[in-house]
Amino acid sequence: MSVLDNKILKDYIDQVKKKMPEWLKWKEEQLKLILDDLKKQVIYEANQIAVGGEPTNKDFQEAIDHMGSPESIAKLYKRRGKPKYFITEELFEFYLRTLFFFWGIIILINIVVAVFQVFVSPWWEIIGSAFSGIWVGCLISAVVITIVFVYFSYEGFLPEDFGIFPKRLALIFPFNLTEEEMEETRESTKQTLEEAKILRDEKLAEAKTRRELQAEKLEEDTYLRKEKMAQAKTLRKAKLAQAKAKRALKEKEPVSLGELIFGAIGGLIFGLILILQPFSVLGLFNTEFLEWLTIFGLLVFINGLICLIRLAVGVSNHTGQQILIVITTIYNISYIPMLLFLLQHPEIFPIDVFTGGIITAIPNDISDIKFIIYFWVIIAIVIGIIGGMIGNYYKVYKLSRIKKEY
Repeated sequence: MSVLDNKILKDYIDQVKKKMPEWLKWKEEQLKLILDDLKKQVIYEANQIAVGGEPTNKDFQEAIDHMGSPESIAKLYKRRGKPKYFITEELFEFYLRTLFFFWGIIILINIVVAVFQVFVSPWWEIIGSAFSGIWVGCLISAVVITIVFVYFSYEGFLPEDFGIFPKRLALIFPFNLTEEEMEETRESTKQTLEEAKILRDEKLAEAKTRRELQAEKLEEDTYLRKEKMAQAKTLRKAKLAQAKAKRALKEKEPVSLGELIFGAIGGLIFGLILILQPFSVLGLFNTEFLEWLTIFGLLVFINGLICLIRLAVGVSNHTGQQILIVITTIYNISYIPMLLFLLQHPEIFPIDVFTGGIITAIPNDISDIKFIIYFWVIIAIVIGIIGGMIGNYYKVYKLSRIKKEY
């Protein structure tokens, strides 16, 4: 297959053509010369990379990488004109003339419309409508024309490029330049094309230098690659050891993130429910029991806040967790008097609500089977709280050991 028919080369040239500025696309002969020259340079570069052999797709791709992306090639041809605000100096007079031309048309249209309305509307409405139409029309046309000319400036248009516009479009954009000014813009175009070619040649020279440097660094890269592989192997072993140590630490960690999240959310929500008592129905619960629930709910809510603080401190902050666990353990003692109060006053407990009316009340009689069951349930809860306190102190002990080990 001929190098001229290479698909990668064709696609590259097509992409460059698409990215070229509009003013250059209008000049088909100049565009063709530029693309042909670019194609020859890519082929020459690919032949140099192939070292006398038939260039492969890989060689063409490397040559294209040296030349630069289609966007970078096209950008060289957009550098025309002297910046003046957002519109180039060469287009600024053209911009003003076009703006005034359209404003004149808008004013004329509104005057004609106002004349036809003289016999059907009051004069003050006609004047107001005319001024409103002129203002809105001029504003919209100014925005649209400004956007169009900013685009022309960024694309590198010069006044000479509008000479090939269709005649009707030329009537819309009336513009006159002296012969000297036209000659200056033509010279500017030639200079832009020459500068773009010089920049492409410089890129090729830089690519050649890079290839020479790559050849010199090949041996050094091989050595560095081996050294990096050895370092990577050592680093991988160190990371594996570190990960293993972290897993071991996580297994030993007595405080879990899930435990703190559940304690915080559960404590805050359940505590608020007991404090606000949305379930309270007149006559359903004893007043003293509702007061007991309010105090108990406050204790639960504060316990949830402590869990939230522990969560903010962080599971890995062992010293902070130790201090807060000790505070929590001491705080949990406050639950025991609350339960003992409930044990001393069984008559306030709404057992009828929980049994569906089967048991109406718990008598304060130690020989009654209902009181005995109630008594041991309360005692079991108290024992559970004490067990939890002992478990907390064991967590503090485990955290101390972890701090010594790590």
